[in-house]
Amino acid sequence: MIHLYAAPTTNGIRAKVTLEECGLGYKLHNVDMKAGEHKTPEYLAMNPMGMTPVIIDEEGPGGEKITIPQSIGIMFYLAEKVGKFIPTDPVVRAAFWNPMMNATTDIGPTYGAISFIGRMPEPHSPTKMAFLARLRDNYKVWDKFLTYQDFCAGEDITICDFALIGIHLRTTVLMPEALQGLPNLARWAEMMKKRPTIQKGINFDA
Repeated sequence: MIHLYAAPTTNGIRAKVTLEECGLGYKLHNVDMKAGEHKTPEYLAMNPMGMTPVIIDEEGPGGEKITIPQSIGIMFYLAEKVGKFIPTDPVVRAAFWNPMMNATTDIGPTYGAISFIGRMPEPHSPTKMAFLARLRDNYKVWDKFLTYQDFCAGEDITICDFALIGIHLRTTVLMPEALQGLPNLARWAEMMKKRPTIQKGINFDA
């Protein structure tokens, strides 16, 4: 059994979606971040950084229990566990790294910065708008990528798609202006949202 400790954030969504896509049994433990549950001694014992999500796999490598924090680490671990969603061909795998890193180290943190600024007691509008413009520019590039391919890293679905869909869904709700006029990105998002595994992955009430 895998235990997932997560909140319905972009990072929590991508971890839960990956579990569903991998077809692995798991138990969801909702973490109330507003109540500070991610800062309790019990949670910090799992992840000293006090961030979500975290998984505990009771049947990890060699049958030993393993704890893994960080959403990207979780996605790679799960994909490798089932042998899916990461390209194995060396050429395809090399090309996979560019979109994967952009989704996780460019778009993700940019979205996070905008969200953080918005929660400040006195948000600095010019800084927020600068980050929003950067997010928009990244999404424009993705729209071009998806003109010629079905999925983020080519013609096969990968964990890159799982990484991006959580951010895209939250952007749709909180920053829809960043997504206007990007038909290929919208087509990809609609295709992803129709997958039963994605629908289950974004549901934190189940």
